[in-house]
Amino acid sequence: MCLCFKCGCFSCKNTSGEEKKKKKVDCLAILLAIVLPPAAIYKKEGCSGKFWGNVVLTVLGVAPGSIDAVIHVSCT
Repeated sequence: MCLCFKCGCFSCKNTSGEEKKKKKVDCLAILLAIVLPPAAIYKKEGCSGKFWGNVVLTVLGVAPGSIDAVIHVSCT
């Protein structure tokens, strides 16, 4: 089950087939952000300042790194 970030529902029925595929990818990206926060940032942004900031947050604790990664991945 995925959370639709556009309208806040759990399964948006008003999407085309292409957006449904993108929504599944977003769920996988969010799962990656929770499990391996720096990898999710690197996948989206590359080796940027956001990536290194997330590495520092993850070293300080997994929860801050995961929260930061989920925010960066969900904001397109």
